[in-house]
Order: sequence, then C-alpha cells, then structure tokens
Amino acid sequence: MFPVNQVFKHGELYYRLLWLDGELSFWIDLYSKTAWPEQIAVTGIEQLLIQQEITRVDDPCFSLVARSVEEGSTDWQKREHAWSIIKDDIESTALFYPRERGAAVKRMMAVSGATHQTINRFIRRYWQRGMCKNALLPDYANSGAKGKPRQSGKAKLGRPRTVRPGVGTNITPVIERVFHQVITSKLLIEKNTAVSQAYAGALNLIGALMPELQPEELPTPEQFRYFYQSRYAKTLVVEKQHSAVKFAKDIRPLKSTSTAETFGPGHRYQIDATIADVYLLSEYDRSRIVGRPVIYIVQDVFSRMVVGLYIGFEGPSWVSAMIALAHIVEDKVAYCQRFGIEISEEDWPTKGLPAVILADKGEINGTKVEKFAEAFGVRIENATARRGDAKGIVERAFRTVQDEFKPYTPGVVEAVMSTKRGGHDYRQDATLNLPEFTRIILACVLYHNTDKGLEGYDRTEDMPTDLPLIPIELWRWGVSNLTGRLRTAPEQLVQINLMPHFEATVSELGVNLFNCFYTCPELIKAGWLHRSGTKRPGKVLVAYDPRTADHIYIRPSSDLSEYWVCELTDRSRRFRGLSFWDVWLITKEERKTDAKVRMTTAVAKGKLIQQIESIVAEADEKRTELKRPGVKKLGQHIRQNKQLEKSVERQVTAFRPERTEMSTPAPVVPIRGNKPENYSFPDMTDLIFGEDTDND
Repeated sequence: MFPVNQVFKHGELYYRLLWLDGELSFWIDLYSKTAWPEQIAVTGIEQLLIQQEITRVDDPCFSLVARSVEEGSTDWQKREHAWSIIKDDIESTALFYPRERGAAVKRMMAVSGATHQTINRFIRRYWQRGMCKNALLPDYANSGAKGKPRQSGKAKLGRPRTVRPGVGTNITPVIERVFHQVITSKLLIEKNTAVSQAYAGALNLIGALMPELQPEELPTPEQFRYFYQSRYAKTLVVEKQHSAVKFAKDIRPLKSTSTAETFGPGHRYQIDATIADVYLLSEYDRSRIVGRPVIYIVQDVFSRMVVGLYIGFEGPSWVSAMIALAHIVEDKVAYCQRFGIEISEEDWPTKGLPAVILADKGEINGTKVEKFAEAFGVRIENATARRGDAKGIVERAFRTVQDEFKPYTPGVVEAVMSTKRGGHDYRQDATLNLPEFTRIILACVLYHNTDKGLEGYDRTEDMPTDLPLIPIELWRWGVSNLTGRLRTAPEQLVQINLMPHFEATVSELGVNLFNCFYTCPELIKAGWLHRSGTKRPGKVLVAYDPRTADHIYIRPSSDLSEYWVCELTDRSRRFRGLSFWDVWLITKEERKTDAKVRMTTAVAKGKLIQQIESIVAEADEKRTELKRPGVKKLGQHIRQNKQLEKSVERQVTAFRPERTEMSTPAPVVPIRGNKPENYSFPDMTDLIFGEDTDND
C-alpha cells in the first residue's frame, strides 16, 4: 500500500496520491491550473513502478506549506477565509467525482457568497499542495521578485534626490557590465582595493563609454555599493578576497572537532615542530650564543597529553621527528632523571605506539616512515600543505608551553628589535643552555599533563560530569572506559625502524653504503665477505642514523624485527666519529677531485697516444726491407740477432767509474808479433747466469 499524499513523478509531470482503498485510488496533477482528481487502479500504480515509468519523489510543495503564519496577518486572514468555505465538504470522497463536486460547490457558493471559480481554486489548491490548512495560504512570498533587478519605465527608480543636483540615472546594461568588470578585477581578488576606489575606477570606464553623460547623471556611490552587495553574496566575496589556504585555515566554517575523530587515548597522535622563541648559550662555552632551539611535540588528541618530545638544534626534519617519535616509547622516568627531574611512572604513563599519527606533509612524508608503519601497524596521515589547522591540538600546545616560560626567561624573542644606536638587542640577554632549557620545557609539559585544566574541551556523551578536564585524568578515564589503543614495542626496535632505509651493495670489501664499508660477525659467518667459494647478495636493505656513520643496521630478511649491527671497516677509518652529512660532504668533494683527475688523465693520455704514434711514424720511415730467411731458420736468425743486440746493450749500459785525466802512457811494445795483447777481463755473464742461448 502507498501512503496518502505520496508524490510520484511521471515523465515531466508530478502527481499527488489523494486517496486509495484496496483496489482504487485517485491522484491529481500538481501544477495544472485545470487539474481534477484522476482515477487509477492501485495495481496500475504498482505496474508503473515496476516498469520504472513513475518514481517516488519528495513533496515539491512542502516548503510552500511549511510556513509559520502570524495570527492576524494578511496571509492568516486569507487562509482562514478559504478554509471556512471548504472545510465542511473537503474531506468527502464524493468531491472526486464531477457530479457530486458540482453540487457541493453550489452549496458552498450559497453559504459563503464566493464565486464558482474561487471555490474551485480553493479546492484544487488544497489537493495539489498537500491537503492541509496551510495549502490555502496565498503566494505573497513570491511577490515583488525579491533579489531581482527592477524594470521600470520611470526616468529614475528610487527615492528622489534632495541634496545632490540632477535626477540621476538608472543602472543600464552597459553600466552593469562596467560594474561587474570593476568588481571582479578590483574587489574579488586577494589584494582588493576599497569600495570607494573601485567606484572611482567604474566612473572612469563609464565616462569613456558614455561621454555624453553629465556628472549629475553618473551612478552614485550608493548605487554602486548597493549593486555590489545585492549581486555578490558575502560568502563569495570573503572566499575570493583570501587565498585558498587562508580561507580553509582561518575563515571557513568548522564542521567538527579533533576529539570527535578519536576513539580514546592512544588512538590518534599529532606531531609538529616549532622554533622556540628564546636564544640559548653553548653548553661548553657560555660566552657563545648558539641560537634558537627546535621543539618537536607529539600530543594525544583525545586527552591532550604530551606523549613525546625533541628539544635540540637539529632543524625540523625527519631526523628530529624520528627522535620525537622514538620518545613516545621511551621510559619517561629515566628520561626525566637525565635532567635531574624525579617523576613516577604514573605521572607520565604514555609509553607505547598509537594507531594513527597525523603530521605535516613535509618531514614525515615519503618512504622514510614506511618501515616503521609496516613494522608496527601505525597509520601515517599527512595534513594538506600549509594547513596548520588540521593539527590544531599540537599547534595550540606550542603556544601553551611557551606562554608558561616566556615571561620569566631571559633571551626571549621580542616583537621588534631596536635598530636605534645604543638600542637593546634581546639576543644579548641569552642565559640558558640546552640542558637547562630542556628542564624548563619538561617542567612546563609535566604541569600541562598533570595539573592544567583544559578550557573549551568538548566532552563525549558518556563522560561523567565530575571528571576533571585535566590531560592525565582524561587519559586515565579513557584507558579505563574507552578503547585503549597503545601498543608496547622495544625501544631500540622502534628507533631502528624509524631510521631511513637504503639499499647498500655487498662485496668482498664489506657492505658499501655511501662509499663507507661496514662489516659484522654475521656477515662473515654468512660467507658474504669470502672472495670465492660462497655466494653473496648483490644488494641488501640497511637502516642508518644520519647523525653517526659509525654504525648501520642490516635487514637480512623481510622480518622487520631482525637486524645486524655493523661497524666501519679499516678501509673507511677516516669516517669514524663523523655524521653521514659529513660523509656526504667529504665524498662529494672527493668526487669533484676524482672527476678533475680523470679529466687531467684523459688529456695526458691523449698526449701519450700522440707521442707514441709520432715515434712509430718516425721509425716506420727509417724501416728497411727485412731479410727473409726460410721459416725454419727464422727462429735461429732471431736468436743470433738478439745475442748481438744484447752484447751492444751491455757495453752501452755498463756502469763505469769516472777517472781523472792522466798524461798519455807510454806505448806497450808487444813481445811477440805486431798485435798487442788483450788484457781485459773476460765476459763471464753466460757462465754465471746460465743462459741457454739455444732457447732464446
């Protein structure tokens, strides 16, 4: 069965169901000025629905009848008059039939004195608009064309002038186009001008287009302002006059709260960084000002508890964010003891990993955090760029924490630095070093967590009214009554999985990461460093801490809980004690040097080749025709030639002592014959070294 008053859409027509019983029903066309109830079988409506020729729709007349009418108003009087005429007969089903309806209309005419057309209009309106008393309301709300420009034959619309000279002019289509152009180019932009300046620009354009207009006939500032305010909605103007980021961050309406997105403590954390508004001194030399530190805060959305910190001079980056994230699983008692602050575990009971971490679309974005997310099932969400309002909880925490210490701490950044001669420079007031500043921040965080009441916190529907709105109390209540999402994890394992990961190469020299070679007992045991006889992988995934190059962590398998700690080998001993930033800087300079050497070598190699070719060409010119003995005698011939060449070489290259010049000795007279005897030492080379001249 279908409910009475149901509206159906049939093609372009709309029908309202007026009445039905088990088999028969009546409906009426909603918008026809001559419509009367039409009879249709219930099965016919069902068949049309099955064939999808008609569909159920919302009542398009509901807004017309759902109006509040003040008693005594014209609308109320019109409604009551029409109702008094038809109320006695309108509920009768006999009106659905023409003959009975005609008789009823005549009775109404006799009683009320209204005309036949008026009564028919009242009955038709009652049926078409929802069969209720308000269906008889007149349509005065549609009169006047509210918000639409007026069209008139008058010389000038509006109130006549009493101060300005002349009559004025209406806003013609030409003037409208000028107004639209000026408003769009001068007022609906980020760097918008004043309305008065835009009006002056519009007058310039109108004067150029319509030079025949006299000054008193030009549009007035009121006309321009009215046009601007009536044609352009305030919401559109505000959106156009601000950047998309500023509009979304500071102006757009807020539809929800951060707490509504959480299921309890430990479900969603927010992380962000800021540069502290204070200058610090060196820990090792208090005569040196070292600048402003960076503060990272990790905060639980549900309870507003600060669950992780980083305070140091490492700029906002993945490295400092990694330390802050690692701090959420660190023992807070031991951490505070390092700075001389004694707390119990109940004072900071937030050791564990959340389900979701919301961060900037900056340092915690990309592949660096993938291993951490995979290993511990933590979902990483990144806010839209330049949308700090997405992390409103932690953004507000920075202001809260800094407001606590700034009035009492020297060296705080001031709004304006004096530029006058002899003016005060607040940087010279720096007094604290990093450990002392860390103690102050820890004290502020502990005060926020355990004692400070939250203003404007939106309670959940099941929170007791006597629950103090203090972060630690909200945390404890949430852990006891809501979904506790914190998960424990080994601190070192969290740290390693937070580190950047990179594929290093493996060779017999060790694991090569950024030109640093590493080894460990597990590598040797696995046989990866043997020069032969074993197989090694070509590459291996490693985790590394950019702050030190002394160690890396090999991931030998897909098990993210397994790792090998590797040390630098002696081959890379020059990198011991350095950070990877130092390594990258050194290796970059070395690559520049090597590239320069390669270029110099290539030039020298070219000169060498040229020299060789010159010598060969010169020798080729001196070459004579070779004697060509038979193939069998060629080897013996070469050996004989080599022996002669060797004898000459020995005579030329032999070392001889230098002798002082003496007078010419007397000639030796031979005893026998005319040939002088040879008294030089014999050549014993072949005898001593045992050369086998037959094998030369």
